Amino acid sequence: MNNTDTDQKPTKSRRLIIASILLVILVGFPAASYIYMNNGYNWRKQAVSELGQYGKIRPAFLILSNGERQNRLESSVAVIHVFEKDPDLTEANRKILDDGERLFKQFGMLGDMRVRSDFRIAMVIDGGTAEFTSYRQKLPNSDYATFVWTGGLDAWKGIVDYGFQQFCKKEGVEPFPEYYALTDTSGQIRRYYNALDEKQVGRMVEHIAMLLPSAK
Repeated sequence: MNNTDTDQKPTKSRRLIIASILLVILVGFPAASYIYMNNGYNWRKQAVSELGQYGKIRPAFLILSNGERQNRLESSVAVIHVFEKDPDLTEANRKILDDGERLFKQFGMLGDMRVRSDFRIAMVIDGGTAEFTSYRQKLPNSDYATFVWTGGLDAWKGIVDYGFQQFCKKEGVEPFPEYYALTDTSGQIRRYYNALDEKQVGRMVEHIAMLLPSAK
C-alpha cells in the first residue's frame, strides 16, 4: 500500500467529526426545533388559558359634524382604565398615564407611521385637578386617535367594576385599587391586571400582542 492510498482514506478522527456533524444535522437540529416549537405552543396555550370573558364594554362615541356617532372603540383591542372622580396627579396616576405612552409607542403605530385603527387606550375621566389635567394634556401622543379620553364615569364603573369582581372571584385574588381591563376586538373584557404591578403590566403587553390582528 503506498502513501497515496493512505492519504485518500479518511482518518479515524476525521470519520468521527463527520459522524458528529451528521448527527447534529439529522438529530440535533430537528430536536431543537421541536423543543422550540413545543415551548412556543405551551406558552400560547398558557396565555390563552388566562383569558376569560367578563362582559362587554360600552361604546365611546365621537359626535361628527354631520351628527353621526362614531364608536372610537369599535373593532379594537383596548386597554381600559377608569380613574376616580376628580383625580389628582398621584404617583399611581402618573404611572398609569406614562404607561399609556409606553403602550402607544409599542402598539399604537404601524411601521409606516400610520395610527393603528385596531388598538386603543381608553382613559375614563370625570374632572381632575389642574395638575392632573395639565400632565395628561402634555403627554407627547395624547392627541392621537389611539388615546380615547371619555366620560360617563358611573356607567363605565358599573360595567367594568362588575367584571372585575367576577375576575377576582374566579382567580381567588384580593381586588387591587388600580387596574386595567383588556378587551378583544369584539369589546369583550378578557382579563384584568394590577396597574401598579410591572409583572402584570408586562403580561398584559404579551396578551395585547396575542389579541391584536396581524398588521396589514
